[in-house]
Amino acid sequence: MPIRLFFALMLLLPGLASANLAAERLQSIRSQAFSVCNNLLVHYNPNQNDGDPRHAENYRQALQQLQQLVTQEQDPLLIQATRDMHQRIGGLERQPASNAYLYPMWINPILEVQARLDRHAAKRYVVTTPSDPRHQVLHRLGLDVARLQLLYQTRTFSSLAVYVMAMDDNTFPQLDQQIIQGFTTLEQDWQQHAAELSKLKRKYNFVRPRLLKHEQGWVPGSAAYYLGQVTAGLAQLDTE
Repeated sequence: MPIRLFFALMLLLPGLASANLAAERLQSIRSQAFSVCNNLLVHYNPNQNDGDPRHAENYRQALQQLQQLVTQEQDPLLIQATRDMHQRIGGLERQPASNAYLYPMWINPILEVQARLDRHAAKRYVVTTPSDPRHQVLHRLGLDVARLQLLYQTRTFSSLAVYVMAMDDNTFPQLDQQIIQGFTTLEQDWQQHAAELSKLKRKYNFVRPRLLKHEQGWVPGSAAYYLGQVTAGLAQLDTE
């Protein structure tokens, strides 16, 4: 390798590493914001009767991690959106169970804040795209799973608005196909992680029929459990 090219690469590497780290953190910010809303919706869902306290623990944990991540990112808009989310969640938590019919009045603004945070983080991500194309596919896949769960949870809840993306009759099957394609691409291109990816895809396929065939009945708790495991597993691969 010519000496000049070698030194040029040495100068370029720190910039690439910094961009990859920024992209990974922005991906984590978006994922944690989805996790806050997904778990919150299950916890407050009037059609979810198992009373599993882990849903509340999960959304509070995700909110705490989100707060830490946006502090590290030092983006005023992300910090403000997270503060707004925290404040609105606090207001919801103070509502008595007898006001359950009013929950959408508190939850819709939380979903709006999450969508605002996601749009801004997405714009930031575009200029810090990871250098490895496999991580780009991994990030898209993780967000598609999180989006699918959020759309599903809003449907099971009813009386909630969708802010994070345009919604029509084709949205669910389109997201589903993007998820299947994402798994297929990664299994082919990332052989060292093929076993982990195959395990995560099996978890997705297990709950997939109930996500697409709503007439079988709503399963918000099961969707949160299996899709939460999928998104967590994909996030773990992002750090390896």
